[in-house]
Amino acid sequence: MNRHKSTVTHFLALALLCFLIWCSPSHSETFPKNSSNGVETIVFGYTPQIFYQVDKRDAIELMDAWARISERKLNHSIKISTVMYRTLADAENAVAKKEVDLLVMIPEELLSLRSHADLESVLSADFGNTVYNNLLLLVREGSSTQIEQLRGKSLIIDMGQKGTIPLKWLESLLKTEGLPNSGLFLGHMTESSNGSQALMPVFFGKADACLVERNHYETSVELNPQIAQRLHILARSPGFVTGIISVRKGVSKTVRDKVVKVLQEMHTDPRGKQIMTLFRINRLVPFLPEHLTSVKKLLPPITVKRAIAAQRKQ
Repeated sequence: MNRHKSTVTHFLALALLCFLIWCSPSHSETFPKNSSNGVETIVFGYTPQIFYQVDKRDAIELMDAWARISERKLNHSIKISTVMYRTLADAENAVAKKEVDLLVMIPEELLSLRSHADLESVLSADFGNTVYNNLLLLVREGSSTQIEQLRGKSLIIDMGQKGTIPLKWLESLLKTEGLPNSGLFLGHMTESSNGSQALMPVFFGKADACLVERNHYETSVELNPQIAQRLHILARSPGFVTGIISVRKGVSKTVRDKVVKVLQEMHTDPRGKQIMTLFRINRLVPFLPEHLTSVKKLLPPITVKRAIAAQRKQ
């Protein structure tokens, strides 16, 4: 199995603070808040999009390795248990019932949570020179520089771990250009679970265009410079933060501060840095409200109003 395939993507590094235990395929599982030896246990939860199309065996192997680093950096003063939610509703219910202490998710999921007011966002993913990652609309070199050229053509969209943001940005782009929605404008549109499945068919002339993340395009160009020669960027999205970590407000300040400190300093650990480098994450940085701005612009007004109201309560 190719462990560098992009189905195991950059934001998986956010989940590498603890091991992932998969038990029942039919429902989410929660864990006790106190271990038998009296050490406090906190629960890290992961929303559905975080492990989108990630092989379970790869995740378990990496989580187990990262758990040992995390426990050591916490001086074994806190035991970390984890849960992977099958649906966003499951995660929301867990927050409401105080069954989860820290939630790892994509921004769209955070803004969609009705229980958003019960969470305090603390960290965002940093990709090196910026916390933001762009979406790129790519076509083969020699094509027109106008969006209109895609009328009736084929488009492949990388949807992995980004929710509906790629589709929403595409619709926004077409509307800005005065063009019909994608269903009427494009001849054929397919979704892929990773960047390579979207990028390479265009490179080999089997598709007309693709929509992929900037960091995946840049990495692909490093490995194969011909990609930059054969493809050119037709449009570039605003920057989107692809990962947010939030803490339930009921968690004690002492525990919260310890965990956030470990998370924020994980890139300084040699073994931790190796894993972050593998997934092309530089580090985790303090969350700022503006990290959600570009996503809010693409979401339905009711979702944005709910998020704004929740922020005012914080």
